[in-house]
Amino acid sequence: METALELFAQNGFHATSMSQIAKKAGISKGLAYNYFQSKNEILEEILETSSKEIYKNIDINHDGILTDEEFYFFIKKTFQLINRNRRFWKLYTSVVLQTNILEEKNKSMVEKLTPAFDLIRNFLISKGSKDPDGDMMVISTLLKGASVIMIFSDFYPSELLEEKIIAAIQRILSNNNVTV
Repeated sequence: METALELFAQNGFHATSMSQIAKKAGISKGLAYNYFQSKNEILEEILETSSKEIYKNIDINHDGILTDEEFYFFIKKTFQLINRNRRFWKLYTSVVLQTNILEEKNKSMVEKLTPAFDLIRNFLISKGSKDPDGDMMVISTLLKGASVIMIFSDFYPSELLEEKIIAAIQRILSNNNVTV
């Protein structure tokens, strides 16, 4: 899958063929089709596996309730995951930012991630959020932006960036009792 991801990032998803993937992976085209029916299936597997890898850390005890500890553990584990394999996440980000890739796959991904989003939304409500959807949007944007910075640049030390992002999220959550 990483070979396919590399080619998708390098050539573009739509310009990459199963033949190119098989050749780069050092396997026959027939064997490639034995594992995946199409490059779309490979991309879906990459997206699903990556999402599972990130969101498996969200509700560690699987009780359906997100605690402060679990929420911040999830954020820290996400940063650790990115730091451990920056090359993969750089390729992944390059692919998902290509025109139409997320639009094409977004609906099925949102459906699969709805339980995780619901956990976060309920957590924000439990913290007194007057606008849980808006807060989730802002927090998500902070995390995605920080992730992109970590992946594509060493401008900020990752530990400092993680610390500052968590502090910003804590400020958002502590100011939720204020109505603007």
